[in-house]
Amino acid sequence: MSGAYPSVTGSFSAFLCSCVGEESGIEGLTSTFADFRKRHLAPKNAKGDNNFCTAQIRNRNLTDHGSCKQRNTFIFSDEDVVINVCRTGGSHYPDKRHNNLYKSNDLFNLTECSWTNEPEEPPNCSYTADMKTRFIILGCRKKLPVHFQKSVPN
Repeated sequence: MSGAYPSVTGSFSAFLCSCVGEESGIEGLTSTFADFRKRHLAPKNAKGDNNFCTAQIRNRNLTDHGSCKQRNTFIFSDEDVVINVCRTGGSHYPDKRHNNLYKSNDLFNLTECSWTNEPEEPPNCSYTADMKTRFIILGCRKKLPVHFQKSVPN
């Protein structure tokens, strides 16, 4: 699928989000909303294709300890809609390890970017895009998203 998303009912916009496990360990515990925004929020009407993934990850200098980042998820939505997942637009998501996760009440358009393994060093990393429409699960602190946990179909 090249850039277009299937139509979805309900209110949603474009945000950039990291993929599962991207912010594991200490990074997930110390992230701020500004970090989340940099890693996961994208313009609402952006075309989430391979070129988008490669350019956004490069322009935002998203790396994994100086190496090419394996995966990153971008959420396509207005910022306030994503923030609302941590407030009234989401429900608490039970998890044995984290008590601050919230699942969105609405579907979001996402692009999951995966590293192609070429080239091997930033800033020239290359990515492929996988566009989806799913619910998002976010880690929240002080009613703001600070971590993208994962996306789920229902």
